Amino acid sequence: MGDVNAVSTTQPSTLSGHALVALDKIDTSNTAGFVKSVIGGTSLATLLLGLRSAWKHSRQPEAADLAAAQLFSGAAFAGKALGVATVITVSGFSLIIVGVSALLHVNTPRQFGAAMKTAFGDSIRLPQSANSQTFEEFIKSIETKTGVTEDEEKAKQEGVIVASPSQ
Repeated sequence: MGDVNAVSTTQPSTLSGHALVALDKIDTSNTAGFVKSVIGGTSLATLLLGLRSAWKHSRQPEAADLAAAQLFSGAAFAGKALGVATVITVSGFSLIIVGVSALLHVNTPRQFGAAMKTAFGDSIRLPQSANSQTFEEFIKSIETKTGVTEDEEKAKQEGVIVASPSQ
C-alpha cells in the first residue's frame, strides 16, 4: 500500500499548513495506539449498550409493566427513542472511524488522504464541473437574476427607500 507516514517536503504557505506538517512529523505511534484503543473500546461498549437498550425497549411489556408504560407520554417515548438512536449512531460511527484508521495505520487526516490516494488514485475523485462557481460568484449570479443587490437589501432592512435604476 505504500508508506502512508511519508511527509511532503514542500513548504506550506499558511500557518495552519505549518501546524499540520508539525503534527505529521510528531511520532505519536504509542500515544495514537493507546488513544485508538480507548476510543475503540468505549465506542464498542456504548454501541453494545445502545443495542441492548433498543432491544429491551422493543419487546412486548409484561402485564405488570403496562401501568408504568402508560405513564410515559408520546413525547417522552420519542425522546427516549431519539436518545437510544443517537447513542447507537455516534458510537457506531466512532467505531468505524477508529477501525478504518487502525486498518490503514494512519493517525491524521493528511495521512488518511495519502493512504486513500495510494490505494485508489484519482479513480474515485469526482470530476470538476466546467461551470463550477465559488460561493461569491453564486451569490452574485442570484443577485443578477433577482435584480436585488446586497446594498439594496441592507437599505430595505434599515427602512431606507432606495430608488432602483429601472424606476
